[in-house]
Amino acid sequence: MCMRDLLPGAVAVAVADASAWTEEPLPEEAATLSERAVPARQREFRAGRACARRAMTALGLPPVPVPAGRDRAPLWPPRIVGSISHTGDYCAAAVARSGAVRSLGIDAEDNLELDEATRQLVCLPEEEEWWRGPGGSEPYWPTVFFSAKESVYKAWFPLVGGWLGFHDVRVEPDPRAGTFTARILAPHRRPDLVPDLLHGRFAVSPDLVRTAVVVPAD
Repeated sequence: MCMRDLLPGAVAVAVADASAWTEEPLPEEAATLSERAVPARQREFRAGRACARRAMTALGLPPVPVPAGRDRAPLWPPRIVGSISHTGDYCAAAVARSGAVRSLGIDAEDNLELDEATRQLVCLPEEEEWWRGPGGSEPYWPTVFFSAKESVYKAWFPLVGGWLGFHDVRVEPDPRAGTFTARILAPHRRPDLVPDLLHGRFAVSPDLVRTAVVVPAD
């Protein structure tokens, strides 16, 4: 479950091992972690930054700091794009040179059923119809939709900025190929930077749902 299987070769990936969860962040990173952060948030932050630096090293780059912005999103160094995801005891980071990849997003979620309120928040009526019809009950598709839309948002935000809600994206999975297309339904002013149709991959294990979206440089 290394996330490597969902991403092209131009993207470097690191998944947290036992040491990543306790690795101290660099001073520039620690300065952007709220002093009021609960222990679970501190643990996730440490692992996420450790993975980010390891992925940069795998890409042949120096492991420079990745502080958090005001919105808690990672602030990547110039000419580098990346994404971090964590859930439970799983954490991964993916990075690429901006000349090869314009933007990317990865996400991991515990493979659990969503409660009804969350499912309605996440799924469009046509996604519900597909899931209850030809999509079938395996895997639990609303969680796949949730994760896919999280990956889409992570790829979208660095390029366009602003909020992108769950109902602003329609996900169409191809179960046999393990791929999905995501159509941006919300109007935006920069179609030259991010297309209205994004492509991603997904994988489902008994414990975890993983998704990834890449916006190519060309």
